[in-house]
Amino acid sequence: MSSFIPIGLLHSQCGPMAINELPLIEAALLAIDEINERGGLLGMEVRSVIADGKSLDDIFAKEAERLVREEDVCALFGCWTSSSRKAVRSVVEKEGNLLWYPLQYEGLEQSPNIVYTGCCLNQQIAPVVAWLLSMGRRRIALVGSDYVFPRTANKLIKSMLSMTDAKIVHESYHPLDCKDFVALMRPLTDSRPDLIINAINGLGNLGFLEQLQNVPSLAHPDLVCSLSCTENLYYKLSTGAEGQLACWGYFGSVDTPINRELLNKLKGRTIVKVASDPIATAYSQIMLWASIVERIGSFDPADVRANLVGSAVDCPLGCLEIQDNQHVLRKAFIGRRNALGHFDILWQSDGFIPPLPWFGVTKVDLPFKELILQLLSELPDDVTLQGKLEAEIAERRKLSIAMAKNQRRLMESESIAGVGGFERDFRTGEGYWSETLYSILGYTPGSFVPSLESFWRRVHEDDQEEFQKVFTAALFESREMNHQCRIRRADGEVRYIQVHGVLVRDKSGAVDHYHGTVLDVTERVMAEEKMRLLAQTDELTGIFNRRRFIELASKEIVRANRYAHSFSLIMFDIDKFKNVNDVYGHDVGDEVLKAVVGCAGLAVREIDIVGRLGGEEFAIALPQTGLMEAMVVAERIRNCLECLDIYVKEHSLHCTMSLGVAELTGCAQSVDSILKAADMALYRAKTKGRNRVEAMVEADLETACKM
Repeated sequence: MSSFIPIGLLHSQCGPMAINELPLIEAALLAIDEINERGGLLGMEVRSVIADGKSLDDIFAKEAERLVREEDVCALFGCWTSSSRKAVRSVVEKEGNLLWYPLQYEGLEQSPNIVYTGCCLNQQIAPVVAWLLSMGRRRIALVGSDYVFPRTANKLIKSMLSMTDAKIVHESYHPLDCKDFVALMRPLTDSRPDLIINAINGLGNLGFLEQLQNVPSLAHPDLVCSLSCTENLYYKLSTGAEGQLACWGYFGSVDTPINRELLNKLKGRTIVKVASDPIATAYSQIMLWASIVERIGSFDPADVRANLVGSAVDCPLGCLEIQDNQHVLRKAFIGRRNALGHFDILWQSDGFIPPLPWFGVTKVDLPFKELILQLLSELPDDVTLQGKLEAEIAERRKLSIAMAKNQRRLMESESIAGVGGFERDFRTGEGYWSETLYSILGYTPGSFVPSLESFWRRVHEDDQEEFQKVFTAALFESREMNHQCRIRRADGEVRYIQVHGVLVRDKSGAVDHYHGTVLDVTERVMAEEKMRLLAQTDELTGIFNRRRFIELASKEIVRANRYAHSFSLIMFDIDKFKNVNDVYGHDVGDEVLKAVVGCAGLAVREIDIVGRLGGEEFAIALPQTGLMEAMVVAERIRNCLECLDIYVKEHSLHCTMSLGVAELTGCAQSVDSILKAADMALYRAKTKGRNRVEAMVEADLETACKM
């Protein structure tokens, strides 16, 4: 082969979605290997370029753009979540490329640049509802992730069941990263369902399905039917889930020659342990793309897009055929998990089910069809917003009940914990402050009308502008407010507080009310400040420690080089300090060290940096100071100590020091080199009799730069 055809495989290889998506890469690579073993396409090798979406939508979009623009791929295969697909959709539409998407989804989308090879809702949900009714199931519990597919699927299920005598006895949604469902077991048990339809996404299935096994009334076979838990994920269950049901467009137990062949080939792979619908689809969609390329003699995305409709390939899924809406015909299967971890097929559709995205609206002649499609396209976002609102409403209802029943207890708890509460209704203008909040501000409860303006006036004058910015941003960007600032209490005392506020909007998007808490965090702030100072200062003398001194001096050197300023450094230690410790003890030695720092403090400016390098060794960084000026400062410090009588307990001591001075010049361009030059000057002061100041010479500079 003289050349190759590049295609992109875009899946998460790290992050929470990797466990689901890595097997799809392996299935796609298997398909590519088979194509190349048969001679490739159009006389060329098919090469994969693998990109990692890292379970983040913005990374998916960036990687898709890189694959198309830099790697020049002619097609993209991948994504798992609807949000990652939507992120990549904007890229392939802009670049004129093509994404092949292998997952079930809510069916409320149609892009000319995406081929949807997974099931849409009518190919999975309708069969489940028909089956459960035929089996006499009438008490249905719906459990799902707080995400677009589960909420949209359950809307369809409820709509279909509303025309029957079946009843929804429980419905709940849980965060995508939820793994602990213990609290769910009691309401599920109390609802006495005869079928639980599970639409939890991703790894949350492992926690939910395993925790069900610990509840005898919920652990019996045939109670759970999963819509999003793949066979590959079932394989990772640490405890048995025999008898549980699932509905997919494919199971590994499908008994056809072409599927048996796929299963045999997958046995040699490292990641794929059990075949699943997404795995088989990831494999089959590459085979479908290859058949189109071979038939039309081109792998150009525009040519492939023009020939999608009616294209088909025989594969483990059966006959995968693209319809005019760029979705595919799919079968539906309901299976029961056996003791070996595979699914025995209990029911299958009578042939292939046509895909009906948009709930089939495109297939009928309706007035205002375009408007209906537009409204349906907004449904995923509406569903997501509804979920957030429902969660907020539920939380507000719980809070309301708790406040009604335990108002006194809450006030006592607030007082003990020092947490003040506030709330304001934007419709009525009514506001509420707890007694503790008044107390935090230093006022008697009810002494003035609670309002945002009243609170803002108590914020420290230097913090008022920032507080207003944060509150306004939270108001207009619909996000939580979590802000630390200072207040000035009624008695003038300045305290630090942490304000946490939540804005709640109504269905029209208007702000309905806000509520939150205020906590006095002064002690915590002071403790943190103390810890910060301890981390960068010398505990005995209070000046900077070695690490912080070098860090600050390095910044000054950078600044000096940038603006062509001078910079000097003094290094000094106490003459014969060991004798002081040996004769008088370390307590006296500590007082001598403090006295030395005191002399240094009298001689330096605010911009100068004083640090203890270790033991009796000190250094001073002098920004915007030349060597001769630094010599004057050093002499002033030396003279101060020489003239100082140090009284400690019953002792009176007289100490001297030696000092070395160096400057930023020549090859001495770092703290390390200047310190070495100053150290050699200090050593020379010692050898010349101590109690003197020596400046660096050319030999010191050369030696320091070589060390």
